[in-house]
Amino acid sequence: MCGGSMAAVYNLVAKEAFERRAKQAAFEPLIALCAPKGGFPSQTVKSLWTALRAAFASDVEAAVGFASKKNPSDANLAAAAEINDRLCLAAAKGLRDESPAFASAISLLNTSQPDGAAAFANYLDLTPLARAAMIKLPEWVGRMTDDRAAAVRVAYKDAVNLADDAGPRFIEILVANLSEPWLIMRILSAVMDHPAERYMAVSELAMFAEQLLNDIDRKLAQFRAFDPAGGRAAGVAAGEAIHVAAMQIVEFESSIELNREGPWGKRIGQQKQTLAQLAEVRLGQIDKALDAAMPLNVVKFGKGVRGHPKLTDDPNPLALARAEGLMAFFDFTRHFASQSGYGAARAKAAEKIEARLDQYVEDLLEMLHGQQVEALERVRGYLEISASMMEATRGEKAGQIIRRRAAVA
Repeated sequence: MCGGSMAAVYNLVAKEAFERRAKQAAFEPLIALCAPKGGFPSQTVKSLWTALRAAFASDVEAAVGFASKKNPSDANLAAAAEINDRLCLAAAKGLRDESPAFASAISLLNTSQPDGAAAFANYLDLTPLARAAMIKLPEWVGRMTDDRAAAVRVAYKDAVNLADDAGPRFIEILVANLSEPWLIMRILSAVMDHPAERYMAVSELAMFAEQLLNDIDRKLAQFRAFDPAGGRAAGVAAGEAIHVAAMQIVEFESSIELNREGPWGKRIGQQKQTLAQLAEVRLGQIDKALDAAMPLNVVKFGKGVRGHPKLTDDPNPLALARAEGLMAFFDFTRHFASQSGYGAARAKAAEKIEARLDQYVEDLLEMLHGQQVEALERVRGYLEISASMMEATRGEKAGQIIRRRAAVA
């Protein structure tokens, strides 16, 4: 009896899993449009699936059956895609015809935006084309060959053949399914055969270029707001923001023939300049941040003076967090600063940071060897800080070397 009950529970759970998988597969091209930033309610897919189950039960069951297969053959995959396309087109018709089964979905969509049901139906019309395009999407945003560019143009033309205004919707679906949305510029460039700025600016696809330019501004604003007191996490987030901005700029420049005096050409030029300036300002703040986190006393050295570790107090947590934040940003930019326009500034900062840390570490180790201070644990604490900072400068091995030397001192 117990076994029978457990089997029933297992079958129920498995059926629910297959149902979810089938629903996901059917609406896969449009699911990203039902995310918070997608414009349509998150419950759209669930509501449409409920309507389809009521009005097209046999097709839904067939879709669930394909979803339950562990190792589907190519024939199964093709048949499943056909069923899923049919379901999406049936959903589009149900929304437009205001079929009773779709009343809840229609209400949901129309509440989210004016004529939301009609708008979503237009996207559903494109699911067969979008589903096929998504299979090729990794290739299209990889190395664009003549054959791939031709395939992109055919897919776009097929979309426009469905409706004169369907082209931008088709591109919007592709953008939503890209983990790096700025790569859509490669597809736009292929569609328009590497267009000149003036030509693309008056086309139906201009909005995607404008959206990218706006996103670059947002990334730069995010970096400008970077507060190093947030520590390593804040530094990494700032590095990611400026790195994405740099990649977006590269994609924009390589996809469109820009005019320096054109609106987009000027804007991209200003963004590049702003990016480099913002990065250089942050790099210039590292010296003072290290001085605050790893303070120095000025002592005579020969005929001159130099800094020597000041160990009267424990490390200041706020100063340390600020230094860690800036150094995390410094470390994150190691491999792309040169391509982003501030490589020389970073190299100059690296030279100063390394010299400063090298001397600081040697002075601390000398104190340990000579037992010159009472607060030996404080010395070791500052050595650990030095190791962490050196990792951000030269890599993990450099920090490990400092820790080994401190352990045997």
